[in-house]
Amino acid sequence: MPARVGLAFDIDGVLIKGKRALEQGKRAIRAVHAARAPFILLTNGGGVPEAVKARELSSLLETQIKPSQMVLAHTPMAPLSAKFCHENADQVLILGKQSCREVALSYGFKYPILSDEIHKACPDVWPFRTVKELSFDSQLQLDRKVGAILSFHDSPDWGLDIQIICDLLRANGDLRRIFEHEHRNHRKHHFVGQQQLPVYFSNGDFVWSNNLPLTRFAQGSFRHALEGVYSRLSGKRLEYIMYGKPHKSTYDFAKKAIDKHAAELYGPEAANIQRKYFGIGDNPESDIAGANGAGWTSVLVKTGVYDEGPHEANVLVEDVEQAVEAILSERLI
Repeated sequence: MPARVGLAFDIDGVLIKGKRALEQGKRAIRAVHAARAPFILLTNGGGVPEAVKARELSSLLETQIKPSQMVLAHTPMAPLSAKFCHENADQVLILGKQSCREVALSYGFKYPILSDEIHKACPDVWPFRTVKELSFDSQLQLDRKVGAILSFHDSPDWGLDIQIICDLLRANGDLRRIFEHEHRNHRKHHFVGQQQLPVYFSNGDFVWSNNLPLTRFAQGSFRHALEGVYSRLSGKRLEYIMYGKPHKSTYDFAKKAIDKHAAELYGPEAANIQRKYFGIGDNPESDIAGANGAGWTSVLVKTGVYDEGPHEANVLVEDVEQAVEAILSERLI
């Protein structure tokens, strides 16, 4: 029976809270391992390479999680590197903490740059805080265009990132039009008729849950702030492409990752097994909406963002351990 199911677990609010593993989460993952049921961890979090996150969660949950079982918010964005992997490629602005640069390089992006690099090269771009030291040697090139903006993780400095994104959109990716004084008299030309730079977000979560009583703002909150500022500044609506839960592209990617784990467990014959997929999460707007949209069975737990009220989950349970017990006992098959 275990080969006939595929499970995708959200992390924050389901398996862990903040930096602490939930005991129900530890027991649930041990039960799935023991049953040899194919599973992945599917999260709108990230900001580090999949291997790093797998090691962290293996330690917290006291079990083995493979990098191939980690689908972070930005993991399905890796194929975007195909356009930006060659010597003559444009730079790409990567939003998130400094470790996101390592993620981008691992995906094949040739010239990823961070807002902190731009701020270090030109502190006047955001004069309201001191320049942050870089943990790497900057490869920023003023004469190489920025060809795309990719938000891999939560912005560590909303003001800096919103300013730089708006600058790049107005300057159509030309850093010289932002930095160099000879362009000071051409500000009116910074507003292009149509947005040229593609903008990608790795998730749309508005809030997330940690060990505090109230929820924290997430990447979706930052996007709403950026949209408001850009609209007020330019008179135009920001155009962007979304990844992460609840979007179909992420669930298509997740399904392939579950099937890959099934093949590791059961060999080539796993491809011939009709499988029922379960999305287990705490956020009705992302976890539940995404699982429902993908045609999966959605399972909502009460240990994270969701407390009470209307929802569209197929199943409502107290915690992830109860969810796994129901799935493995075939009550939900």
